[in-house]
Amino acid sequence: MKTILIILSVLQIMLSGNNSRPDGSAAMVQDHKASAIHISDKQGNLSLMLDCSNRCTISEIKVTGHQVATHGSGAFSSVRINGKLFTTLSDIESPTVTQSGKNVTVDNIVFGKGEDQITEKWTFSPDSDFIDWTISRDYHGNMTLDETGFPGWSFEGMNTWDGALLGTGGVAWSKFFDRVNASLGSHTGKVVFWNREKDMALCIEPVKTTGSQVAIRFTRQPDNSFTLNYTVSEDELRTKNFLARFIIDRQDIWDSFDARGRMTITYRLKASGYNEIGNRGKIAGINTASVENVLNTIARVGVVDEKLMGSNNWHLDMGFVCLHEHWVAQMGLAIDDPCYTDNYRKTLDYFRDHAIKPDGDVMDRWAYRIWDSEPGTFRNGFYECQWGDLYDSNTDYVINVAQLFHLNGDSAWISGHLRACEKALDFLLARDSDHNGLVEVPEDSHTAQRGSDWIDVIWASWENAFLNAKLYYALTQWASIEEITGNHGKAEYYRDFASRCRNSFNKPVAEGGFWNPEKKWYVYWRDKDGSVHGDNLVTPVNFMAIAFGICTDQERKKAILSTIEEQMRKENLFMWPISFLPYKPDEGYKVNYPFPNYENGDIFLAWGEAGIRAYMDYDPAIPVKYIKNVLRQYEKDGLAFQRYKRIEQTGEGSDILANNCLPVVGLYRDILGIEPMYNRLLIEPHLTPELDGTSLRYNLRNQDYLINLSTGNYAVDINNFSVRSHAWFGISSKVNTLLCYYGSAEIPVLKLTRNGNTEVNIEFTGWGEKNSTLSWILKCRTQGSELKYEINTLKANTEYTVLMNGNKLCSCRSDGNGRISFPGPVKRTTGDIFMVQEIGQIFNKTS
Repeated sequence: MKTILIILSVLQIMLSGNNSRPDGSAAMVQDHKASAIHISDKQGNLSLMLDCSNRCTISEIKVTGHQVATHGSGAFSSVRINGKLFTTLSDIESPTVTQSGKNVTVDNIVFGKGEDQITEKWTFSPDSDFIDWTISRDYHGNMTLDETGFPGWSFEGMNTWDGALLGTGGVAWSKFFDRVNASLGSHTGKVVFWNREKDMALCIEPVKTTGSQVAIRFTRQPDNSFTLNYTVSEDELRTKNFLARFIIDRQDIWDSFDARGRMTITYRLKASGYNEIGNRGKIAGINTASVENVLNTIARVGVVDEKLMGSNNWHLDMGFVCLHEHWVAQMGLAIDDPCYTDNYRKTLDYFRDHAIKPDGDVMDRWAYRIWDSEPGTFRNGFYECQWGDLYDSNTDYVINVAQLFHLNGDSAWISGHLRACEKALDFLLARDSDHNGLVEVPEDSHTAQRGSDWIDVIWASWENAFLNAKLYYALTQWASIEEITGNHGKAEYYRDFASRCRNSFNKPVAEGGFWNPEKKWYVYWRDKDGSVHGDNLVTPVNFMAIAFGICTDQERKKAILSTIEEQMRKENLFMWPISFLPYKPDEGYKVNYPFPNYENGDIFLAWGEAGIRAYMDYDPAIPVKYIKNVLRQYEKDGLAFQRYKRIEQTGEGSDILANNCLPVVGLYRDILGIEPMYNRLLIEPHLTPELDGTSLRYNLRNQDYLINLSTGNYAVDINNFSVRSHAWFGISSKVNTLLCYYGSAEIPVLKLTRNGNTEVNIEFTGWGEKNSTLSWILKCRTQGSELKYEINTLKANTEYTVLMNGNKLCSCRSDGNGRISFPGPVKRTTGDIFMVQEIGQIFNKTS
């Protein structure tokens, strides 16, 4: 590629506008007073201007034509040693600049003084849509650094970016940097800044290092510029102030560290429009932009750091990670970012190795410092809650492991959690002293004033419906995992306990259960003396009973859900409260009174998904109404609160909850019906008419799906295959193979293999759910192509006839596993009609 050297004045370059070059080469620009080097990618989306006159800095950064850098100091190197800051911004010898082909090298960058001197070499390698920036740094001796910019980036203001998505799956949300010097640190390197209004994004990602550790720090500077500092070190950085990753008014997140010798790192810099990183498609009848914003901001603030994720937040001085939350993996379903699921895998590994006691009890929480811990229990950030041992940390560890497996499909990973999950479950199952299927907590009376679950300052004791509902869900979820991994005996054991739990749960209160036949709802708990408590329509208890499959009685469901909706309309609430009626005066901590307040009647959005799941078969229009309300609330305040006051319906509480996103998670999972499974993507929508015409992009395990939804007509495209059906189904594909599953069946009904990447469209016209045939219409662009079919789940050792366009194609006898296979030539580009007769009656929808 021809090298082009242009000699112009710095002023001319600054006025030149778009400097993209058709050949993708770098252009060096100099004058007699200063050295300015302009580098851009071939597309011109990213444009950098280097200033090398007695300094070395990227003085200008243009992203899709927008200037984003702090004037004159967009990116540069720095170190702080013994409190003194040295940078490449000024007062250094002009470095040497050379150009070879499209690469620009800036060498002999020397800064610091005496023994604290540092030399760097920068190399820029532009390509079609990115620029690689390699920094090689030499420390002249053994040094102890307070901090470093390797490099540092400075953006002109807090409104330059809405925020930055992180390699941990988290977010540096500009909204949270609400004071001067507010700083956030993270053990990651990948950063994606975005500004939706200006339609721009900037990705900075380390792609090559010398085996060193990378960490970052964001800060709101006193001049209100927004900075990002990279650190590259031999060892993982330690936090300086207890375990805090965020401090509201200080920049010293990281402790000092030793540096020596040479460190080298390459960053890939890539600019694009916002839609390239945030385009999820269009949800008909819903403000899709608000959905995307929720999932890019509030949903991610529970990612505290690498290996530390929950659904509270990294903001302020608490940094809670609650282990008693069953929805953290589920949030990843809607966030749909492999960085999130990858980091949650590391998090659950970390919990397994550090938060489970020898007896199987899972510790309740992690935090930056000793905060609300039971004295003597704080260890490496993990602790038991001072309000009581919250036993749903056990159920929720198991639920999250199971749900993450369905997101990552990693059989080796799930095998590494089998023993720990069994241990966590068995710890709870041992607490069923009367063998009725309901586990008990240690406190036999609410008068002990101890919490036992997520609603931690309500004194639920002995047999707790909230805890047992989660236990039932954990047991059924985990029994499926045991089955998948071949542990059939364990699966049966857990299913049997779950069955006994459900049976006792559903008994009337007079018979030792939780169902109140007079009020027609489930109560919260029973003291050991048999007295009933929490008889005030606690929504999480009743929603979980329906959503998790404990309550299968349609009349009970109708009674609960109609009563709740009647009360919602009466109070004109924008979302469901945590309880509709007050607790008795001695059933909770004083902070909850007078009603409605806090856990005694306020609105916690965390329970939105459970409510949506409870209503999805009853009347999906009801939850869709509340989802829209939550999205409108996000547009007002970002949902950046702990809860909403019941009467005023305004945000309250500085302990901001990432789980405020769960109504949007419910939109994805329960209404649009997107549910990843370990071996397929399951589509089971519950659409309202206004959602007709929804078209979504979804990524599962690095495969892109295009999902089109209308009432009674669902289509999914993947790998140049398109599958359409009037009934819910599962789908997976690898290269030129397509697997189609009816309903929730684990075994594919149809396996289709093509001999090339030609486009194939298949529409199922009969799955066999109402008759004894399987039928479909197949369209293929390439007439004469030979496709291979395999049909499963048939009767074993039985004769079947395959018809094509009304004519007999072949006869097949199923094998001992109920499988037949046959070739299917493409005869009509308008569509060939296939039918398999005498198919077995096994296509029954399961829950």
